[in-house]
Amino acid sequence: MRRLVLPLLLVLSLGGCGWLGRHDEMSKPDGFLLHGYVSVAVQKEPAAAGVPGTPCGAPSSVPDIVQGGAVRVADTEGHLIAATTMAGGVLAQQADGYRCNFAFELRDLSGSRAAYVVMVGDRPAATFQTKQLREGSPAVIPVSPVTASSSPS
Repeated sequence: MRRLVLPLLLVLSLGGCGWLGRHDEMSKPDGFLLHGYVSVAVQKEPAAAGVPGTPCGAPSSVPDIVQGGAVRVADTEGHLIAATTMAGGVLAQQADGYRCNFAFELRDLSGSRAAYVVMVGDRPAATFQTKQLREGSPAVIPVSPVTASSSPS
């Protein structure tokens, strides 16, 4: 009976912390929070842009940046690790003008990787060092809206 108690306790304790379900990890996860936002440039005039902190939307030239839009996180080899969605846009004033920021977060990511790759909508992937993310730095993905241009004739 004693031989069964120790292995049973070990299995129960590992299962309770979520370690058994993470077969692809090299070390026990330490569960850090990856948070960030997609930041889209909007009108620079305060009257046209609104009041910082109020809801906003991205210009129609960036249709993939919307509330509920996909955010995917992979390792540097491209293996998908987790996914979430963007929250609604919130207006922010920065040195370069007004921006509409769409927040996202992923919990319980492992700190054993050197970097994480964040993919938002149809945008190019952005790589962030795990050390900075673990220290609380946000993963910020700047997006410049596409402006209409005339085609050469």
